[in-house]
Amino acid sequence: MRRGFFVYQGVSMKKFYTYEEQIEHLKKKGLVIADEEAAISALKRYSYYAGVSAYKDIFKIGPNDNYIPGTEFTHIVVLYMLDQSLRDMFLHQIVGIERHMKSLYSYTFCSLYGDRQKDYLNANNYNYAQHQNQVNEYLVMVLDQLRKPKHEYISYNLSKYGEVPFWVLIHALTFGNISKMYSFSQPKLQSQIARQFGGPVNPKTLASMLQVLTKFRNICAHGERVYAFKPRMTIDDMPIHAELKIPKRGTVYMYGKQDLFAVVIALHYLLPKEEFKSFVIGLDAVLTAHFSTLPSKTASKIQKRMGFPENWKDILEC
Repeated sequence: MRRGFFVYQGVSMKKFYTYEEQIEHLKKKGLVIADEEAAISALKRYSYYAGVSAYKDIFKIGPNDNYIPGTEFTHIVVLYMLDQSLRDMFLHQIVGIERHMKSLYSYTFCSLYGDRQKDYLNANNYNYAQHQNQVNEYLVMVLDQLRKPKHEYISYNLSKYGEVPFWVLIHALTFGNISKMYSFSQPKLQSQIARQFGGPVNPKTLASMLQVLTKFRNICAHGERVYAFKPRMTIDDMPIHAELKIPKRGTVYMYGKQDLFAVVIALHYLLPKEEFKSFVIGLDAVLTAHFSTLPSKTASKIQKRMGFPENWKDILEC
């Protein structure tokens, strides 16, 4: 290999196809396209990769096989649009949880340890004994925020007061930062925050929910496929799993652990009751509207991939 050039071995990269060639390729795979002009218009808007490749698997007989007989191009578009609606709805709610957590965390930390830089840069104000590496990484990140501020409010406080109080700094941190901070915080702080949500929410269950919500927030914010997304981590078993009679595989619940329904369960415990009720009503309306234009078997497969049990709306009664 000559310096400056890359040689690709094995499977070659896929070639470029015109819109018309993309249509012919899909038809050869058994996809029904009644209106080719409308299909080309959709490909122009969403692209083949984002609009077809990301959503085609549920409509195919096998990963590399043809489409299930009767599958229409419009079915893929419907799933794409559903996923877009789900991203918008879930991101709105998760961002609300993010704001709530920032408020709770900054207030609780400041009341326990103080709000000055020396306070939040003090490793002893975190559970350093058990999370040394995580705390060190966090402190390096915070120092970087202070040395190279990316936000005007950080620069303003540094120039006017010579430091940044914690209740200002926290707005420059991401939901991922907050989730990690909570996991390595002192037990006293964790308990005080968890109690704000009441019921069965304790420090351990809240930490698991925040981890999962962080992953879904990033997926939603970056426009990636969310309906079938499953992170590696799971939320803890909650009473709602048993109340909905979610089936188990061995000792593990089959749904509501690391799928989109796990996010619904987390919202059930973290949102005010009326806000959660409005969310579920809106979510049901969105699912019903999109599923009504799909074959019933396809709609059921999508709902299962989302991790939604048949009786998922009973969550409002629990």
